[in-house]
Amino acid sequence: MSPATEFVAAWRAVANTKLVQFRRHCCRLAGRVCQGAVSKADAVGKLRELALACALVRALGENRIESFIVEAFARTEFNPFYAAETVA
Repeated sequence: MSPATEFVAAWRAVANTKLVQFRRHCCRLAGRVCQGAVSKADAVGKLRELALACALVRALGENRIESFIVEAFARTEFNPFYAAETVA
């Protein structure tokens, strides 16, 4: 394996480790939003800053990072009024 390939493999491994932690924090902050402890706008803003600071956006792309945030915060949009209509 060439040195360039070794560096790319190491860079990806570090990015993947950061990604696992990033996804955990997405879920944790989404839970805090559900509890009312944190505003959704602040949480999403800080997660975007974190993704940029950890070079996740550069490594994985803006769309992929956005999809992780959307997935984690999807349950914060739950409205029990509409859930009652689907249960029959």
